[in-house]
Amino acid sequence: IFVLTSCREDIISPGNIAGNVNEPIQENKLNYYTFLINADKLSANFSAKTNFNYSTTKIFLTTSDTEGGSVTIGVRDDSGTSLFSSTILMDIQNQYRKISGAIPDRINISLANFTGKLKVTLSYVIE
Repeated sequence: IFVLTSCREDIISPGNIAGNVNEPIQENKLNYYTFLINADKLSANFSAKTNFNYSTTKIFLTTSDTEGGSVTIGVRDDSGTSLFSSTILMDIQNQYRKISGAIPDRINISLANFTGKLKVTLSYVIE
């Protein structure tokens, strides 16, 4: 009997919220957007048009294993008015903010020499 074992390097390890290093995962659906990244000294800008039809939404932020750099997140409506803006310099767990009064049209995420794991979720709230 021969038993062969092998290992694939591209399998995502447990605890890795975002797959390969410096390669973001984005999911953009009706009334839902999420962005995940496991970054290593990454400087990059990401921008996505969102697909919301509710004027009350929530943004959920988590960073972990932060070793340096910063993340700036901005949400704007279709006229370019800022609905939410935050700069993150350290680990935060499950930070939640409600956004009311306008429909989110675009999310911008800017990483400046950031090392760590980031999760951003934008979703609707029914009141």
